[in-house]
Amino acid sequence: MFFFCVCVCACVLPPEKNECPIDVYFTIDTSETIALQEPPPGSLVESIKKFTEEFVQRLDDAEFKGVVRLKWKIGGLHFSQTQRVFSNFTLKDEFITVSDRKISYLGKGTYIDCALSNMTRKILESPLYPRALRFAVVITDGHVTGNPCKGIKEAAEKARDENIRIFVVAASKNVDETGLKEIASSPSTVYRDNFMAVDLSQGKPLIQTDTIDRIIKTMVTHRQTYNGLPGPRGPPGAPGEPGRNVGYRSDLVIRSKLAVFSL
Repeated sequence: MFFFCVCVCACVLPPEKNECPIDVYFTIDTSETIALQEPPPGSLVESIKKFTEEFVQRLDDAEFKGVVRLKWKIGGLHFSQTQRVFSNFTLKDEFITVSDRKISYLGKGTYIDCALSNMTRKILESPLYPRALRFAVVITDGHVTGNPCKGIKEAAEKARDENIRIFVVAASKNVDETGLKEIASSPSTVYRDNFMAVDLSQGKPLIQTDTIDRIIKTMVTHRQTYNGLPGPRGPPGAPGEPGRNVGYRSDLVIRSKLAVFSL
């Protein structure tokens, strides 16, 4: 009679982390209505540049809950009646260097619809990683001097149809709120939510870092949902049924299994 003992060793490998790219495109109003809000003319544009740079500094590639690795790409344009791309999608350090040099006061009128159309086109031209999540951050006051590109509503809807989620940030407190909400994705309580770039009410420009933190938190939350990560642990379930005493029958089963194993 022989007895065999089989020992099984399990090697547990660390789970492979999913790389999760997030594309963020800044669309910045540098028209005359923005530039004249803070003396001397053009000063608010410089403050918005600082807001944008501070925003991008906080977009860190990082592991999220030990399951995914967030990777950010950032691009942008600024606009008035015309649009100028100041950065194609790139890493944050290069974006900050380029934006500081290339964002400037354009003056003249404001064609927000054309800026949104160009924004959508540039985002779609970027090589798309599998399952990439795409966001736009539009910084403007909502005031327009014309709608040569079929209007804000249609331009914003085309962006949303391409799965681009649009956050709208007021340049300062002097805004056309109706125009801002037309741009924002739905619900506006998430994508508009009284976001402001610069507060001028205290006699000096104050960069609104709270706006930055709230938007980034929403982006990361979207990434978690979009990637199918597990949510928080739910409440305990109801108690199970009491066990049943099978007595002699259970003993027979155990003994029969032992007999087979010892053959």
